[in-house]
Amino acid sequence: MKASTHGVSQRSLDWEERTAWPMFALSLIFFAAWVWLLADPHLPSGWNALLVAVVSASWALFIADFAVRFLLSGDRRVFLRTRWFEAVSLVFAYVRPFVILAYLWRLPWFRASAQRQRMRLIIMVSMFTFLFVFTASTLVWLAERQDPHANIVNLGDAIWWGFATIATVGYGDFVPVTVLGRTIAVGLMMGGLVVLGVTSATVISALTDQIHRTGRTLTDERAARSPDSDDG
Repeated sequence: MKASTHGVSQRSLDWEERTAWPMFALSLIFFAAWVWLLADPHLPSGWNALLVAVVSASWALFIADFAVRFLLSGDRRVFLRTRWFEAVSLVFAYVRPFVILAYLWRLPWFRASAQRQRMRLIIMVSMFTFLFVFTASTLVWLAERQDPHANIVNLGDAIWWGFATIATVGYGDFVPVTVLGRTIAVGLMMGGLVVLGVTSATVISALTDQIHRTGRTLTDERAARSPDSDDG
């Protein structure tokens, strides 16, 4: 058995690194097909069958990938403790999109330099914001769509309402009317304050760091070109 990191064997970690790009791409394909199925209940039978096949095949590959990593892991209890969210996402489909962030984190390309790592952080925070709003909006739509007094009756309107809510625009053209829908909406509002704050802070921090790095580079270049630097 190779050396392990935090109880997870190196073989499992190597597998995750080798499959990072394929699994990231597969997650995006799954997400697109799944959203298309949810958003358009009147798809032609051929397209519906194709999208169902894509979602089903993707799900099977997700399970197979998790099973392989589980079998390769050194301490399986530690593996489940550190990958618990992935395990949950194999049971509850509506949290599966968030696993895209895990695959994004594992992509080797982002580890090549500090600049790419900052880029990864900005992308991850921005993507988390989108997925947070999308998931909350979808849950509100599921809670509202059967109520006779609801006006959030399709996924497109729900997502529009979600982004208008988290941006504190408050158009009021779509509002949840059920108890469950309003409860989820309160969670979106409260979580949105935190998510937007973290997103703004992350972007500002990355930009400030980049400005400081650029300033230091320019200062060093001016010092190198200064006549005084030739005297010593």
